[in-house]
Amino acid sequence: MKRNATRTTLVTLGLASLAACIVNLSFSMDKPSVALKSDPGTTNISQQAILVDLGDYKEITDHKDNIKSLDLDYVDITITAIGPANTAHSVSGKVTLRKNLTDPATSDIDVGALNAVAIVLNQTTRIQGTPALDAFLLQQLQSAGKFYVIVSGSIDNGVADVTLDLNLHASMGYDTGIF
Repeated sequence: MKRNATRTTLVTLGLASLAACIVNLSFSMDKPSVALKSDPGTTNISQQAILVDLGDYKEITDHKDNIKSLDLDYVDITITAIGPANTAHSVSGKVTLRKNLTDPATSDIDVGALNAVAIVLNQTTRIQGTPALDAFLLQQLQSAGKFYVIVSGSIDNGVADVTLDLNLHASMGYDTGIF
């Protein structure tokens, strides 16, 4: 009798743990290349806005109704091309997230800074995520499902003619829905 009670207890505990099973899934949100160009005589780079539609990612659409957390783990920014007009040696700037383009820049959520990054082919800068970015992503998932990555900055001197690749590495926790 004691053996059956122990077995029943173990099976019950095992099923209870499955009922609350949250799975963590990491995935990449690679965005189209961004051209950073400056006009001769100025060191400012025109602000670039890159649309992120969370519905474009299979990982999200497969589990949208069960997602409990959505985190931005880090962003990799890689120089993928240097144009023939480029005479700049380094780029500085910042990366932010914005709900929509009509929001004022004062509502941007900072991702991080580029601090005098050398303009060298395949140079990669990694910016780590933060709890504020995680909260922003989850909020956007639960509302519009879209947001913008804003890249702005300046160069040390000369003319900028550089192409960047932005790759947002994210993870989400979703309920498996078992029981």
